[in-house]
Amino acid sequence: MAVVAGPVSQEDALYLRTVPRAQWSLTALLEALTDSGVHCEHLDPTAPDFVTRITGFDAAFLNVHGPYGEDGRIQGLLDFLSVPYTSSGVLASSVGMDKLVSKAVFAHLGIATPRSSQLLSPRTAVVAADFPLPAMLKAVDGGSSVGLRLIERSDELAPALADMTERGFTRCFLEEFITGRAMTISVIPTGDGLLCMPPLEFVTSAAYYDESTKLGGAGAPEIEYRVPDDLPAHTVKEMARGAEALHAFLDCRGAIRVDYMVDENDVPYALETNTIPGLQRHSNLPVSCAEAGISYDELVIGLLAEAVKRATPAPWTVS
Repeated sequence: MAVVAGPVSQEDALYLRTVPRAQWSLTALLEALTDSGVHCEHLDPTAPDFVTRITGFDAAFLNVHGPYGEDGRIQGLLDFLSVPYTSSGVLASSVGMDKLVSKAVFAHLGIATPRSSQLLSPRTAVVAADFPLPAMLKAVDGGSSVGLRLIERSDELAPALADMTERGFTRCFLEEFITGRAMTISVIPTGDGLLCMPPLEFVTSAAYYDESTKLGGAGAPEIEYRVPDDLPAHTVKEMARGAEALHAFLDCRGAIRVDYMVDENDVPYALETNTIPGLQRHSNLPVSCAEAGISYDELVIGLLAEAVKRATPAPWTVS
């Protein structure tokens, strides 16, 4: 089996530069699979021979994020090559990667989400008079909080957009800044359907959950993931309902994670859907699974088993 990981996006490239190799999710995945008796090998999807080599494996465990990793492109390639893979398919992956399209899906499913602006560009770097500040400037296809800036004054928008453009983000928008608690909730498939994990709260001294906070590194604010014990039952229920509804509506495969902001009235607002949640041992999905009594190795093998079970060969490969 191939574990697919490499710098396909800014998100993955930043991760590889920032996080020590011993803490990489790739390292943990290879260890877990090997310990479980699965013969596995790392493949870099940016290598020139990737397409040739991947067809020699029975399945692919996807550990790639951001554009070209989590947006449906590599999923479509593997579908075409008839290689089974973990994570969702093309549609769910592409929708989950696009924050504005995700918001449209949230609205369709009755899931509260913060107000957003139209697409912005350096030529149209104007905050509408009726749009509240502070607000978050977001890249439509950013991941791991890459492509995220807090805008507190209208004159900050133009230079922030210019910086985003220089980094390669061409589609950006403003999102209402919800003051409250940053939460996430994960859903995994089981033999009996979907299992919703306990919600996790991100606790940090940072003003917001930016890329340096999320990925760590020298000088980054400390962050703690913990299961909150003071959330009302109706808030947890609504977060779980939203995550399960998204998994079903988008026909997701494997695990997904939905990030929320919970305001002072305990109302959860969905921010985005992650169709390839991070798999460092201390990442959100493994931590929440551990709280539910599911070990890291059980999680990894479960995701691989579901991928193989649900694989659909390309029509021309079936004799």
